Parts: sequence; C-alpha cells; structure tokens
Amino acid sequence: MIEHIDATHTSTTGEARRIVELAAATNTSMSDRLLLDTLRRRAQVTTRHIRTDFVEVATGSSVLGYVCRQRKQFLALRGDDPAWAQEIGRYATESLAVEALRMRRA
Repeated sequence: MIEHIDATHTSTTGEARRIVELAAATNTSMSDRLLLDTLRRRAQVTTRHIRTDFVEVATGSSVLGYVCRQRKQFLALRGDDPAWAQEIGRYATESLAVEALRMRRA
C-alpha cells in the first residue's frame, strides 16, 4: 500500500509522525536518514530573480543557494552568500539546477 504524503514546511511535524506510523504499521524499518530524505523531497522552494542570469533559491527559512547561467549551462551554487557558494553541478535547464539545490544534502 502506497500512501501519498504531502510534507510541506507548514505540516512537516504531523507528516513526519504519519511516516513513522505508516512504517510501524507495515513492519518497515524507519531510519532518521530515510525520514529526512522523505521530508526533503517534499520541501517547497521559492526562486527570486536577482538578475536575468542569476536566481536565488530559498526555503521559507533559509537561502539554499543560487543558479547562475553561463552560456548554455546553469550552475547550481550551494550556500547563502554568492561570493562563497560552492558549485554542486552544471545542468541543461534552470529547473534542473533548482531541483539539485532542493534535493542536495546539507
């Protein structure tokens, strides 16, 4: 049985409990890593265009990083300060770079 779980930043604690309860009911082992990965996949991010080639990616509480366009590629930069952000990858589209920042482990 697969149950859709929507864990946004406003419902994270309740959804986390439901995930753990579902794992217990189905005799599935639950680890903190799996729980965090599940919640991270549902994280909502916002984007703000600083310039036409530079986008800030943030959650409700913190800046995850930036996406910078260079020629035909989009660079995903992890960190809250663009001067010190680290490149985590180059992608073909802006949306893939944003997704990489959203899914990246801290």
